[in-house]
Amino acid sequence: MIVSALRVAFDASVIFSSVGGTGVYASQLLSAMVESKPEWTYLLYTRTEEQAQELKRRWPQDHVLTAPVRGRPNAARLQIQLPRRLSGDRVDLYHSFGYFLPLRWAGPRIVTIHDMNVYLNWHSWARPHKLLNWADMAVQTPLAARSADRVITDSNFSQQSICRILRIPAAKVAVIPLAPDPYFDEPPSADEVAEAETLTQRRDFVLFVGILSPQKNLATLVRAFASSGLAARGSRLVIAGSDREGHGASLHALAHELGVDAALLTPGFVKTSVLRALYHSALCLVLPSHGEGFGLPVVEAMASGAPVLAANRQSLPEVVGDAGCLFEPDDVAALAALLARLKSDADFRADLQQRGRERRKAFSWVATAGATAGVYEEVLAARRR
Repeated sequence: MIVSALRVAFDASVIFSSVGGTGVYASQLLSAMVESKPEWTYLLYTRTEEQAQELKRRWPQDHVLTAPVRGRPNAARLQIQLPRRLSGDRVDLYHSFGYFLPLRWAGPRIVTIHDMNVYLNWHSWARPHKLLNWADMAVQTPLAARSADRVITDSNFSQQSICRILRIPAAKVAVIPLAPDPYFDEPPSADEVAEAETLTQRRDFVLFVGILSPQKNLATLVRAFASSGLAARGSRLVIAGSDREGHGASLHALAHELGVDAALLTPGFVKTSVLRALYHSALCLVLPSHGEGFGLPVVEAMASGAPVLAANRQSLPEVVGDAGCLFEPDDVAALAALLARLKSDADFRADLQQRGRERRKAFSWVATAGATAGVYEEVLAARRR
């Protein structure tokens, strides 16, 4: 079924509130869909008027409408205010970018569930200030999955986990991979390189990108870096990402204990232009996480030419394919050996770079948007039968 005109709505506030992959997913998917389906109308809801204006500046096209939907707490906004707005705006279909749905709205609903780590890695949430967030997701995710017309997820591993844990049929869950921003395919400018060199103290470096949290298994990375001997040879370990929980302090304490604190750099969130320069010049990207629904930094690194080392867990093996090296997430010695080899073996590093660039071609936001649009059309066709 081809839908020539569709009013599809999103809660785009996640672009501003998410420090991880959900915000990137929302931004990239919207950009690709607005471009590829100009005959559709996109309604982007935010929390504030300022956010709505910012999104309109980002997508000034006439078929993109933005508006604030206010309400506190967020559960009231989601379950009371948003359904009213969807009805008033005569929305044909609503797509949640992550985990939560307005259950009181009866129209066609799609939810993206990126992973099941709220259950699979529940111990990573076992901190007093995270318990309410954990409980909110643990309760609302299954409600959203069961009430949705379709569920979208990022990987085959996540699909299998969703079906097993939430007990919904595989046919209900569409696997649509994410992709790197094409921006990362292009070389950084001289100014971007200079800014990255200032950040890295003009040394070669190992890179991690992502939020700083226990789930990311960063203590293993620090231990492996210390054991590899790279610090003694002048290399740095750059852990780049938002640190809302203060996890960086414990990493620095560990690095101090291991004698490599001077080599550990935690610059916090870095803007995209600097991130591109970091990817392009890194010895490698390491993603040691215990759990990832997809692992966007992996494909961003591939696009930029950074060799990839990733934990052999959840979605990471299927995303990496044969384009990187996998290690057991608690095997410090194995990761240390890989780091040391990348430092000393130029041919090994060049081979991983080439494999990564080839693997990157398998991922495209245009393809992701097309597959997502296809799910919308399937849902509308099923509702009209």
